Amino acid sequence: MREAVGGSLILYLIIPIIIIFIFFIGFVISYAAAYRSANYLVTEMEKCDAAGSSCSIAGIKSNLRSKYHYTGDVECSCTKNARGYVCGVTLYVGMEIPLLGEFNPFSVKSETKTLGKISGPIC
Repeated sequence: MREAVGGSLILYLIIPIIIIFIFFIGFVISYAAAYRSANYLVTEMEKCDAAGSSCSIAGIKSNLRSKYHYTGDVECSCTKNARGYVCGVTLYVGMEIPLLGEFNPFSVKSETKTLGKISGPIC
């Protein structure tokens, strides 16, 4: 009888630890996708400024799904300073838990350097 109780106790301890570990790995993968996507957006905005051409954020966002598999929301805001514009990008880390649904508890924020060659904000 002791072996049965000990075996079931270990089973009740191991299964929740494995479930927590799986959720953690899923979160890390989602966060990495959002982080890579934010870096891609900032890099593309800076490339548009370096080329001196006008780009739209909608064209850059369309590549996120195909290249980086990011499907969450993207917020972009630009502020004007003395030398040009500084654009900030916020991407939300989406998680979907089977019984609870989808929620976005965390976000990834990134900013460009000062964009001086563009005539107006990209966002």
